[in-house]
Amino acid sequence: MSTRNPRELLLQTAIDLFFQKGYMDTSIRDIGITAGISSSLVYHYFKDKEEVLFQIINSSSVELMEVLQETEARVSDPLECLREMLTAHTVRFSLKRKKEVKIIVEDQYFLRGMRLEIIKKQQREVYQLYYKKLQELGATGCMNEVDPTVLNFSLFGVINWFFRWYQEDGRLTEEEVADNLIKIIFHGIVKPDSVPGPQIAALCPDGGIDNAPSPS
Repeated sequence: MSTRNPRELLLQTAIDLFFQKGYMDTSIRDIGITAGISSSLVYHYFKDKEEVLFQIINSSSVELMEVLQETEARVSDPLECLREMLTAHTVRFSLKRKKEVKIIVEDQYFLRGMRLEIIKKQQREVYQLYYKKLQELGATGCMNEVDPTVLNFSLFGVINWFFRWYQEDGRLTEEEVADNLIKIIFHGIVKPDSVPGPQIAALCPDGGIDNAPSPS
């Protein structure tokens, strides 16, 4: 058995199994056997399999919100703040937590009652944070005429579903993939003639997505 804390070991094992097999096809017994821990001891740490799922999604959601809030508190310019939020969301969270992102996107609907309500509340807070930033950006006059609700949900679609096609052994690094995603997003958000040349170049280097390599 690993010298790691048993609870942490069980959670990491569950993350691996939920990612590989899915929540429904993974049992408490599977988690215990893979972790080298008896099923009875698993129930000492978790009431049931749903609680394991909740702990995975909850801790990941809290971590994401902390990353985004730190960025918002540090960067006052709405355009730069949005760029840094997207970078943090993709590189520091989604790419580093690819397994957890897949579990959040595909398995959160197996949660019930108060557990599901807690996760929904966390997701609304993340959504509202981005929506607020898009409204601030719109007030500067440099945003394309796109409905912010449609744009906001589109952002999450781009960020949350890339795990289906991204390959770790592909020709692009994680940072290069994130850079391409942000280029695509910003070309849909920002009016090219409304942002000073150096700033738009920093946001969309190499002249934009036309010269960007294809994702892995």
